[in-house]
Amino acid sequence: MKIQLKNHTFQIDPGQNKLHWKHINSGDWEPNTFAIFDKFINEKSTVLDIGSWSGVLTLYAAKTAKEVHALDPDPVCFSELETNISLNPAIAEKIKTYKTAISNTKKTVRLSAREAYGASSSSILERKRDTENSLELETISLFDFLEKEQIKQVDFIKMDVEGAEFKILPTIGKALEKLKYPTLFVSFHYSFLNEQLYHKNIPSVFLNKLLIRLENTFGFSLFKKKIRKEIANLYDDVKAYTYIYKTNGTQISFEDLQRKPELIKETDLVFTNVEWNTSAPLRVTEK
Repeated sequence: MKIQLKNHTFQIDPGQNKLHWKHINSGDWEPNTFAIFDKFINEKSTVLDIGSWSGVLTLYAAKTAKEVHALDPDPVCFSELETNISLNPAIAEKIKTYKTAISNTKKTVRLSAREAYGASSSSILERKRDTENSLELETISLFDFLEKEQIKQVDFIKMDVEGAEFKILPTIGKALEKLKYPTLFVSFHYSFLNEQLYHKNIPSVFLNKLLIRLENTFGFSLFKKKIRKEIANLYDDVKAYTYIYKTNGTQISFEDLQRKPELIKETDLVFTNVEWNTSAPLRVTEK
């Protein structure tokens, strides 16, 4: 299948995700994400794509970047990722792949599928609504991964890890310092964290589904205080960044995040030391 991402054309095998790839090919899928990649990645960039899924953003980054490191622990995603890279030989040599799960530490965990592996929703957070599909895997911290693979330069990190960001971010400081604070683009899965709290506090699968459905319908939050406690220190290790942006380019502050932690329900975030000025070329801010 041939797809068009902005000005770039790729060959992909859609596998079990034909409808998803059709939506991606429509041009309506996550336009702000492509804008962020265009803003912060150039021909000298080394990109770390944590949570690559089947490779849509890995391939897009590789069209511009010098090198891309692509990670995904989901066995189906990883297989599709490698297939789609091989279908694009002009950029394949730029990409290195790792069937690796990043978390806060080295630990044996279970990766559970919401519907099936490969559907871009497998998570190491326990959730009642997951199917019985789960597998055991070993996680590794970002710092230890960089040391193990001897990766010394990264200019842009994309993190889309289906809830594991709540484990990674509070302990990411050592890795970011090692890399001299590359631009960090994080996709937040607030609902997955919420579901994990339901899983921990309400044993009944039926009540889990019912209460989450009511919460989504009427907007109340049964575990609002618990979630606030969970994410109270979420941003401590990224406070060295000069700028925080929503995906639409709107600048916010750490104070905004402390005042309204639920902001991450509405938007993913970019942490960077590069000013994002939509009407002018990017410039690096000296620290």
